[in-house]
Amino acid sequence: MEKKAELHVTNRYRCLDYSEKQTECIYLRSCGVEKCEAGKNLHFSAGRPWFHLHVILSGKGHFTVGGRTQNLHFGQMFLTRPEEACSYGPDPDDPWTYCWMSFDGERAGYYAESAGFKSGVSWQDCYVDYQEFNTLVQRVLSRPELTLANDLMRLGSLLEFLSLAIESNYKSQQVVRHRHEYAPDVYVNHALDYIRKNYDTIKVTDVARYIGINRSYLTNIFKKKMGVSPQEYLLQYRLDKGRKLLLETRLSIQEVAQRIGYDNPLTFSKMFKSVYGFSPRNYRLQGGGAGESGQETGKNSQ
Repeated sequence: MEKKAELHVTNRYRCLDYSEKQTECIYLRSCGVEKCEAGKNLHFSAGRPWFHLHVILSGKGHFTVGGRTQNLHFGQMFLTRPEEACSYGPDPDDPWTYCWMSFDGERAGYYAESAGFKSGVSWQDCYVDYQEFNTLVQRVLSRPELTLANDLMRLGSLLEFLSLAIESNYKSQQVVRHRHEYAPDVYVNHALDYIRKNYDTIKVTDVARYIGINRSYLTNIFKKKMGVSPQEYLLQYRLDKGRKLLLETRLSIQEVAQRIGYDNPLTFSKMFKSVYGFSPRNYRLQGGGAGESGQETGKNSQ
């Protein structure tokens, strides 16, 4: 096979397509990183060749395979298998950015299963630093020239990429086996404290990792006590802080959005209006809106 490496670059997309088989056992076919635009959905009704392992670096999106759709977010991974029909795309309000490596070879399926992607499993949480995956992809993208040294570097980077995924799976099994040593209320109270101190910079996955339990268990016990999920609580807590800033300060809408963890003021405005029924500007002009209680979210708020 003739060696070929093509680097494709736009302001949102960087991808290296590579056709050289470094070994028959495992080899890289492509890798890249993409900041997706809202509305850009990919459909593969007849499947696609090779294994494609994506790691979500920021934002949210959806992934459909086997007739099941899962909403995913930063800090998670998803895999498409050879000839497997699937579709995926970014969230309209918070489009994801992901990196990926596509690979094939005699041992490709074995490595995918070792990373936890067994039959019926196509996505999972990442229990290692997901930015390390991006570092490996960027290393390959920075050296597209066809040299023996770069051939070996690409193979090494792919193996490190898969090694991280396998390590993540091992750590996830440790978390699942972890015995919950405290009563549910203790975990929930720790989660509330962490959210209230760090609401402008965190995601629910960060909360679960901080207190040492998995996200699904946190969601279950949190909802029983608070009446809402951790995600709903975090969203409403942020917006309540934004509401108070609108009424008590002269900060611009953009500054308020940034203070509570929204990089995009338009996203903040959409979320604010969906909860309070007013845009942030109109809410401020009307002094808070009729009948607004300003109560903190949750049935057991403290």
